[in-house]
Amino acid sequence: MMMVKSSDLQPPLKRVPPKWIPAYEAYIRIVERKVAVIAAWTLLVTVLFYQFTHELRLAHPTEMWLTELGFRIPVLLSALITLFSHYTGKPFIQSRQLLRIMGLSLMTMILALFLIHYSGPSAETYQVTNMMIISFFGVSAFSVRGPREWCLMFLIPLPVFFLSAKAMGLSIAELLPPMFDPFVMMIIGLVMSEALGQLRVGEFIARQRLKEHATTDQLTGLLNRRAMLQLLEREHSRAQRYGATYSLILGDLDWFKRVNDTYGHNVGDIVLQETARRLGSHMRTQDALCRWGGEEILILLPETDLDGARHVAEKARLSLAEKPMEVKEHSIPQTISLGITSCYGLDDIESTIKRADDALYLAKNNGRNRTEEIAPPNPEPALTEAEIIFDTAN
Repeated sequence: MMMVKSSDLQPPLKRVPPKWIPAYEAYIRIVERKVAVIAAWTLLVTVLFYQFTHELRLAHPTEMWLTELGFRIPVLLSALITLFSHYTGKPFIQSRQLLRIMGLSLMTMILALFLIHYSGPSAETYQVTNMMIISFFGVSAFSVRGPREWCLMFLIPLPVFFLSAKAMGLSIAELLPPMFDPFVMMIIGLVMSEALGQLRVGEFIARQRLKEHATTDQLTGLLNRRAMLQLLEREHSRAQRYGATYSLILGDLDWFKRVNDTYGHNVGDIVLQETARRLGSHMRTQDALCRWGGEEILILLPETDLDGARHVAEKARLSLAEKPMEVKEHSIPQTISLGITSCYGLDDIESTIKRADDALYLAKNNGRNRTEEIAPPNPEPALTEAEIIFDTAN
Protein backbone atom coordinates (compact mmCIF):
# COMPACT_ATOMS: atom_id res chain seq x y z
CA MET A 1 0.00 0.00 0.00
CA MET A 2 1.35 3.45 -0.92
CA MET A 3 2.14 5.58 2.11
CA VAL A 4 1.31 9.29 2.09
CA LYS A 5 3.92 11.50 3.73
CA SER A 6 2.62 13.95 6.30
CA SER A 7 4.67 16.67 4.59
CA ASP A 8 2.62 16.14 1.43
CA LEU A 9 -0.54 17.15 3.31
CA GLN A 10 0.83 20.44 4.63
CA PRO A 11 -0.51 23.76 3.29
CA PRO A 12 1.26 24.48 -0.01
CA LEU A 13 3.42 27.39 1.18
CA LYS A 14 4.69 25.42 4.21
CA ARG A 15 6.02 22.70 1.91
CA VAL A 16 8.14 25.18 -0.04
CA PRO A 17 11.68 25.68 1.36
CA PRO A 18 12.17 29.30 2.53
CA LYS A 19 14.85 29.98 -0.09
CA TRP A 20 12.34 29.19 -2.85
CA ILE A 21 9.35 31.13 -1.52
CA PRO A 22 9.98 34.26 -3.69
CA ALA A 23 10.24 32.02 -6.78
CA TYR A 24 7.09 30.15 -5.74
CA GLU A 25 5.18 33.41 -5.34
CA ALA A 26 6.27 34.46 -8.83
CA TYR A 27 5.20 31.06 -10.19
CA ILE A 28 1.78 31.26 -8.53
CA ARG A 29 1.23 34.76 -9.90
CA ILE A 30 1.88 33.44 -13.41
CA VAL A 31 -0.62 30.60 -12.83
CA GLU A 32 -3.17 33.10 -11.50
CA ARG A 33 -2.80 35.29 -14.59
CA LYS A 34 -3.40 32.33 -16.88
CA VAL A 35 -6.39 31.07 -14.87
CA ALA A 36 -7.84 34.59 -14.70
CA VAL A 37 -7.76 35.01 -18.49
CA ILE A 38 -9.32 31.59 -19.10
CA ALA A 39 -11.95 32.27 -16.43
CA ALA A 40 -12.76 35.70 -17.89
CA TRP A 41 -13.33 34.36 -21.41
CA THR A 42 -15.38 31.47 -20.06
CA LEU A 43 -17.59 33.76 -17.99
CA LEU A 44 -18.02 36.27 -20.78
CA VAL A 45 -19.18 33.66 -23.29
CA THR A 46 -21.24 31.55 -20.86
CA VAL A 47 -23.06 34.38 -19.10
CA LEU A 48 -23.96 36.10 -22.38
CA PHE A 49 -25.13 32.76 -23.78
CA TYR A 50 -27.47 32.18 -20.85
CA GLN A 51 -28.73 35.75 -20.98
CA PHE A 52 -29.82 35.54 -24.62
CA THR A 53 -31.13 31.96 -24.82
CA HIS A 54 -34.30 32.00 -22.73
CA GLU A 55 -36.53 30.69 -25.47
CA LEU A 56 -33.99 28.11 -26.60
CA ARG A 57 -33.77 26.67 -23.09
CA LEU A 58 -37.51 26.98 -22.42
CA ALA A 59 -36.56 28.91 -19.31
CA HIS A 60 -38.45 31.39 -17.16
CA PRO A 61 -40.51 34.22 -18.65
CA THR A 62 -38.69 36.91 -20.60
CA GLU A 63 -40.09 39.67 -18.36
CA MET A 64 -37.29 38.72 -15.95
CA TRP A 65 -34.72 39.53 -18.62
CA LEU A 66 -33.67 42.92 -17.21
CA THR A 67 -33.62 41.62 -13.63
CA GLU A 68 -31.30 38.78 -14.62
CA LEU A 69 -29.12 41.17 -16.60
CA GLY A 70 -28.73 43.33 -13.50
CA PHE A 71 -27.27 40.40 -11.57
CA ARG A 72 -25.10 39.35 -14.50
CA ILE A 73 -23.57 42.76 -15.19
CA PRO A 74 -21.03 42.56 -12.28
CA VAL A 75 -19.83 39.21 -13.62
CA LEU A 76 -19.48 40.58 -17.14
CA LEU A 77 -17.68 43.70 -15.91
CA SER A 78 -15.21 41.70 -13.82
CA ALA A 79 -14.46 39.49 -16.84
CA LEU A 80 -14.00 42.51 -19.12
CA ILE A 81 -11.67 44.23 -16.63
CA THR A 82 -9.59 41.06 -16.40
CA LEU A 83 -9.28 40.80 -20.18
CA PHE A 84 -8.51 44.50 -20.52
CA SER A 85 -5.74 44.23 -17.91
CA HIS A 86 -4.25 41.21 -19.64
CA TYR A 87 -4.32 42.35 -23.25
CA THR A 88 -3.31 45.97 -22.63
CA GLY A 89 -0.50 45.03 -20.27
CA LYS A 90 -1.90 47.41 -17.64
CA PRO A 91 -2.78 45.16 -14.68
CA PHE A 92 -3.98 47.83 -12.27
CA ILE A 93 -5.51 44.99 -10.23
CA GLN A 94 -3.59 41.84 -9.33
CA SER A 95 -4.79 38.60 -10.91
CA ARG A 96 -5.42 37.17 -7.45
CA GLN A 97 -7.86 40.00 -6.71
CA LEU A 98 -9.48 39.67 -10.13
CA LEU A 99 -10.11 35.97 -9.51
CA ARG A 100 -11.69 36.83 -6.17
CA ILE A 101 -13.90 39.48 -7.76
CA MET A 102 -15.01 37.14 -10.53
CA GLY A 103 -15.66 34.32 -8.07
CA LEU A 104 -17.65 36.47 -5.65
CA SER A 105 -19.66 38.15 -8.41
CA LEU A 106 -20.45 34.75 -9.94
CA MET A 107 -21.57 33.36 -6.56
CA THR A 108 -23.71 36.44 -5.92
CA MET A 109 -25.31 36.15 -9.36
CA ILE A 110 -26.20 32.46 -9.19
CA LEU A 111 -27.48 32.57 -5.60
CA ALA A 112 -29.60 35.64 -6.40
CA LEU A 113 -31.02 33.96 -9.52
CA PHE A 114 -31.91 30.93 -7.43
CA LEU A 115 -33.85 33.05 -4.94
CA ILE A 116 -35.77 35.09 -7.53
CA HIS A 117 -36.76 31.97 -9.51
CA TYR A 118 -37.32 29.49 -6.68
CA SER A 119 -40.87 28.23 -6.63
CA GLY A 120 -40.55 24.80 -5.09
CA PRO A 121 -40.04 21.75 -7.31
CA SER A 122 -40.34 23.17 -10.82
CA ALA A 123 -38.57 23.35 -14.18
CA GLU A 124 -37.24 26.81 -13.36
CA THR A 125 -35.75 25.67 -10.06
CA TYR A 126 -34.25 22.63 -11.78
CA GLN A 127 -32.56 24.80 -14.43
CA VAL A 128 -31.16 27.28 -11.91
CA THR A 129 -29.93 24.38 -9.76
CA ASN A 130 -28.03 23.00 -12.75
CA MET A 131 -26.51 26.40 -13.36
CA MET A 132 -25.55 26.54 -9.70
CA ILE A 133 -23.70 23.21 -9.98
CA ILE A 134 -21.71 24.55 -12.94
CA SER A 135 -21.01 27.83 -11.14
CA PHE A 136 -19.81 26.13 -7.95
CA PHE A 137 -17.40 24.05 -9.98
CA GLY A 138 -16.12 27.16 -11.78
CA VAL A 139 -15.62 29.12 -8.57
CA SER A 140 -13.63 26.21 -7.12
CA ALA A 141 -11.35 26.33 -10.16
CA PHE A 142 -10.61 30.01 -9.39
CA SER A 143 -9.07 29.01 -6.02
CA VAL A 144 -5.51 28.77 -7.31
CA ARG A 145 -3.97 29.18 -3.86
CA GLY A 146 -6.01 26.42 -2.30
CA PRO A 147 -8.67 26.08 0.41
CA ARG A 148 -8.23 29.57 1.88
CA GLU A 149 -9.26 31.18 -1.39
CA TRP A 150 -12.05 28.61 -1.70
CA CYS A 151 -13.37 29.55 1.74
CA LEU A 152 -13.31 33.24 0.88
CA MET A 153 -15.39 32.72 -2.27
CA PHE A 154 -17.95 30.39 -0.70
CA LEU A 155 -18.22 31.24 2.99
CA ILE A 156 -18.95 34.93 2.42
CA PRO A 157 -21.84 34.65 -0.11
CA LEU A 158 -23.56 31.57 1.40
CA PRO A 159 -24.46 33.09 4.82
CA VAL A 160 -25.85 36.14 2.99
CA PHE A 161 -27.84 33.77 0.77
CA PHE A 162 -29.44 31.93 3.71
CA LEU A 163 -30.22 35.17 5.55
CA SER A 164 -31.89 36.53 2.40
CA ALA A 165 -33.83 33.29 1.99
CA LYS A 166 -35.04 33.50 5.58
CA ALA A 167 -36.11 37.13 5.04
CA MET A 168 -38.15 35.93 2.03
CA GLY A 169 -39.91 33.38 4.23
CA LEU A 170 -38.01 30.33 2.94
CA SER A 171 -36.81 27.71 5.44
CA ILE A 172 -33.45 25.98 5.27
CA ALA A 173 -35.22 22.60 5.32
CA GLU A 174 -37.17 23.64 2.23
CA LEU A 175 -33.99 24.73 0.40
CA LEU A 176 -31.87 21.69 1.20
CA PRO A 177 -33.32 19.29 -1.44
CA PRO A 178 -32.66 21.55 -4.47
CA MET A 179 -29.36 22.70 -2.96
CA PHE A 180 -28.11 19.17 -2.25
CA ASP A 181 -26.33 18.61 -5.59
CA PRO A 182 -24.72 22.07 -5.62
CA PHE A 183 -23.43 21.45 -2.09
CA VAL A 184 -21.95 18.12 -3.19
CA MET A 185 -20.21 19.96 -6.06
CA MET A 186 -18.98 22.53 -3.53
CA ILE A 187 -17.29 19.77 -1.49
CA ILE A 188 -15.87 18.21 -4.65
CA GLY A 189 -14.52 21.64 -5.56
CA LEU A 190 -12.82 21.97 -2.17
CA VAL A 191 -11.11 18.59 -2.58
CA MET A 192 -10.13 19.48 -6.14
CA SER A 193 -8.73 22.84 -5.07
CA GLU A 194 -6.60 21.22 -2.38
CA ALA A 195 -5.40 18.44 -4.69
CA LEU A 196 -4.45 20.88 -7.46
CA GLY A 197 -2.64 23.07 -4.95
CA GLN A 198 -0.59 20.11 -3.74
CA LEU A 199 0.18 19.08 -7.32
CA ARG A 200 1.33 22.59 -8.20
CA VAL A 201 3.64 22.71 -5.20
CA GLY A 202 5.04 19.27 -5.96
CA GLU A 203 5.68 20.22 -9.58
CA PHE A 204 7.30 23.50 -8.54
CA ILE A 205 9.62 21.85 -6.00
CA ALA A 206 10.65 19.15 -8.49
CA ARG A 207 11.43 21.80 -11.12
CA GLN A 208 13.40 23.91 -8.66
CA ARG A 209 15.45 20.92 -7.56
CA LEU A 210 16.30 20.08 -11.16
CA LYS A 211 17.24 23.69 -11.80
CA GLU A 212 19.36 23.80 -8.65
CA HIS A 213 21.14 20.57 -9.56
CA ALA A 214 21.89 21.99 -13.00
CA THR A 215 23.30 25.29 -11.71
CA THR A 216 24.68 24.54 -8.23
CA ASP A 217 27.78 22.79 -6.95
CA GLN A 218 26.42 20.05 -4.72
CA LEU A 219 29.24 20.19 -2.16
CA THR A 220 29.44 23.91 -1.46
CA GLY A 221 26.02 25.15 -2.61
CA LEU A 222 27.75 27.74 -4.79
CA LEU A 223 27.04 28.27 -8.46
CA ASN A 224 28.77 25.82 -10.75
CA ARG A 225 31.00 26.78 -13.70
CA ARG A 226 28.22 26.46 -16.27
CA ALA A 227 25.85 28.75 -14.36
CA MET A 228 28.60 31.31 -13.80
CA LEU A 229 29.47 31.42 -17.49
CA GLN A 230 25.83 32.21 -18.29
CA LEU A 231 25.85 35.06 -15.73
CA LEU A 232 29.14 36.32 -17.17
CA GLU A 233 27.69 36.41 -20.67
CA ARG A 234 24.71 38.48 -19.49
CA GLU A 235 26.88 40.84 -17.45
CA HIS A 236 29.40 41.24 -20.29
CA SER A 237 26.61 42.05 -22.77
CA ARG A 238 25.23 44.63 -20.35
CA ALA A 239 28.70 46.17 -19.92
CA GLN A 240 29.10 46.45 -23.69
CA ARG A 241 25.63 47.90 -24.18
CA TYR A 242 25.68 50.51 -21.40
CA GLY A 243 29.40 51.09 -20.89
CA ALA A 244 29.23 49.58 -17.42
CA THR A 245 32.09 48.00 -15.47
CA TYR A 246 32.25 44.65 -13.73
CA SER A 247 35.07 42.93 -11.87
CA LEU A 248 36.22 39.36 -11.34
CA ILE A 249 38.05 37.84 -8.37
CA LEU A 250 39.61 34.44 -8.94
CA GLY A 251 40.75 32.72 -5.76
CA ASP A 252 42.62 29.50 -5.03
CA LEU A 253 43.04 27.93 -1.57
CA ASP A 254 46.69 27.78 -0.54
CA TRP A 255 48.26 24.36 0.01
CA PHE A 256 44.84 22.72 -0.05
CA LYS A 257 46.31 19.41 -1.20
CA ARG A 258 48.08 19.21 2.17
CA VAL A 259 44.73 19.42 3.94
CA ASN A 260 43.39 16.45 1.98
CA ASP A 261 46.62 14.47 2.45
CA THR A 262 46.88 15.24 6.19
CA TYR A 263 43.29 15.11 7.39
CA GLY A 264 41.47 13.25 4.61
CA HIS A 265 39.05 14.28 1.89
CA ASN A 266 36.08 14.43 4.27
CA VAL A 267 37.79 17.19 6.23
CA GLY A 268 38.83 18.83 2.95
CA ASP A 269 35.18 18.92 1.89
CA ILE A 270 34.22 20.65 5.14
CA VAL A 271 36.99 23.20 4.61
CA LEU A 272 35.57 23.95 1.15
CA GLN A 273 32.09 24.36 2.62
CA GLU A 274 33.34 26.70 5.34
CA THR A 275 35.29 28.67 2.73
CA ALA A 276 32.10 29.14 0.70
CA ARG A 277 30.23 30.26 3.81
CA ARG A 278 32.85 32.81 4.86
CA LEU A 279 33.29 34.26 1.40
CA GLY A 280 29.55 34.41 0.84
CA SER A 281 29.08 36.45 4.02
CA HIS A 282 30.93 39.35 2.35
CA MET A 283 28.99 39.32 -0.92
CA ARG A 284 26.20 41.72 -1.94
CA THR A 285 22.89 40.41 -3.21
CA GLN A 286 23.83 41.13 -6.83
CA ASP A 287 27.26 39.46 -6.56
CA ALA A 288 27.77 35.88 -7.72
CA LEU A 289 30.02 33.30 -6.07
CA CYS A 290 31.06 30.20 -7.98
CA ARG A 291 33.12 27.07 -7.40
CA TRP A 292 35.16 27.43 -10.57
CA GLY A 293 36.80 24.05 -10.18
CA GLY A 294 38.54 22.02 -7.46
CA GLU A 295 39.58 24.55 -4.81
CA GLU A 296 39.19 27.57 -7.12
CA ILE A 297 36.54 30.21 -6.41
CA LEU A 298 35.35 32.85 -8.90
CA ILE A 299 33.50 35.96 -7.77
CA LEU A 300 31.55 38.21 -10.16
CA LEU A 301 31.02 41.79 -8.98
CA PRO A 302 28.59 43.70 -11.24
CA GLU A 303 28.97 47.48 -11.48
CA THR A 304 32.25 47.36 -9.56
CA ASP A 305 35.56 48.91 -10.59
CA LEU A 306 39.06 47.71 -9.68
CA ASP A 307 39.15 49.68 -6.41
CA GLY A 308 35.86 48.17 -5.29
CA ALA A 309 37.02 44.69 -6.27
CA ARG A 310 40.24 45.16 -4.31
CA HIS A 311 38.23 46.06 -1.20
CA VAL A 312 36.01 42.99 -1.54
CA ALA A 313 38.99 40.72 -2.21
CA GLU A 314 40.81 41.87 0.92
CA LYS A 315 37.74 41.27 3.07
CA ALA A 316 37.40 37.81 1.55
CA ARG A 317 41.09 37.03 2.13
CA LEU A 318 41.00 38.16 5.76
CA SER A 319 37.82 36.19 6.46
CA LEU A 320 39.88 33.04 5.96
CA ALA A 321 43.32 34.17 7.20
CA GLU A 322 42.27 35.67 10.53
CA LYS A 323 40.58 32.60 12.00
CA PRO A 324 41.48 28.90 11.66
CA MET A 325 38.76 26.47 10.62
CA GLU A 326 37.56 24.19 13.39
CA VAL A 327 36.82 20.83 11.78
CA LYS A 328 36.05 17.99 14.17
CA GLU A 329 39.02 17.94 16.57
CA HIS A 330 41.31 19.82 14.17
CA SER A 331 42.10 23.53 14.00
CA ILE A 332 43.14 24.13 10.41
CA PRO A 333 44.67 27.43 9.25
CA GLN A 334 43.57 28.07 5.70
CA THR A 335 44.47 31.00 3.47
CA ILE A 336 43.55 31.98 -0.05
CA SER A 337 45.35 33.76 -2.89
CA LEU A 338 43.30 36.09 -5.05
CA GLY A 339 43.67 37.65 -8.48
CA ILE A 340 41.43 40.52 -9.53
CA THR A 341 40.65 42.40 -12.72
CA SER A 342 37.89 44.52 -14.20
CA CYS A 343 36.19 44.73 -17.58
CA TYR A 344 34.68 47.71 -19.38
CA GLY A 345 33.21 45.54 -22.10
CA LEU A 346 36.08 46.35 -24.49
CA ASP A 347 37.50 42.83 -24.60
CA ASP A 348 35.90 39.40 -24.43
CA ILE A 349 35.03 37.21 -21.46
CA GLU A 350 37.91 34.80 -22.05
CA SER A 351 40.44 37.65 -21.93
CA THR A 352 38.92 38.96 -18.69
CA ILE A 353 39.09 35.55 -17.04
CA LYS A 354 42.66 35.14 -18.33
CA ARG A 355 43.69 38.42 -16.67
CA ALA A 356 42.17 37.28 -13.36
CA ASP A 357 44.01 33.96 -13.70
CA ASP A 358 47.29 35.75 -14.45
CA ALA A 359 46.77 37.96 -11.39
CA LEU A 360 46.14 34.84 -9.30
CA TYR A 361 49.39 33.35 -10.64
CA LEU A 362 51.20 36.49 -9.45
CA ALA A 363 49.65 36.14 -5.99
CA LYS A 364 50.85 32.55 -5.78
CA ASN A 365 54.36 33.43 -6.96
CA ASN A 366 54.64 36.41 -4.61
CA GLY A 367 54.09 34.38 -1.46
CA ARG A 368 50.39 33.33 -1.36
CA ASN A 369 47.76 34.65 1.07
CA ARG A 370 47.69 37.90 -0.85
CA THR A 371 45.79 39.80 -3.53
CA GLU A 372 47.22 40.84 -6.88
CA GLU A 373 45.53 42.73 -9.66
CA ILE A 374 45.87 43.29 -13.38
CA ALA A 375 44.08 46.32 -14.78
CA PRO A 376 41.96 46.01 -17.90
CA PRO A 377 43.08 47.63 -21.14
CA ASN A 378 42.38 51.34 -21.16
CA PRO A 379 39.54 52.60 -23.36
CA GLU A 380 40.72 54.20 -26.55
CA PRO A 381 41.09 57.94 -25.91
CA ALA A 382 38.37 60.08 -27.41
CA LEU A 383 39.38 62.23 -30.40
CA THR A 384 40.01 65.87 -29.69
CA GLU A 385 38.04 68.56 -31.53
CA ALA A 386 41.07 69.35 -33.72
CA GLU A 387 41.51 65.69 -34.62
CA ILE A 388 37.83 65.41 -35.55
CA ILE A 389 38.10 68.48 -37.84
CA PHE A 390 41.30 67.13 -39.43
CA ASP A 391 39.75 63.67 -39.95
CA THR A 392 36.62 65.21 -41.51
CA ALA A 393 38.67 67.39 -43.87
CA ASN A 394 40.59 64.40 -45.15
